[in-house]
Amino acid sequence: MALICTLDIEMARLKLTTASLAKQLGINESTISKLRRNQFSMIDVKNFEKICLALKLQPGDLLHIESQA
Repeated sequence: MALICTLDIEMARLKLTTASLAKQLGINESTISKLRRNQFSMIDVKNFEKICLALKLQPGDLLHIESQA
């Protein structure tokens, strides 16, 4: 199983760039980039909460478990 983050889809829907979201939230661009590319091993809860609040989403809207058949 793999934990998948759909932040890239939500950002595209809202026409946001990594740089603009990072600046708006005051977090590092690399944090957002890792989430967008699903290259994360841990998620800082405070940063994830900021992202969810800014995009008006629930955590479950961004994180999904994908089974690897």
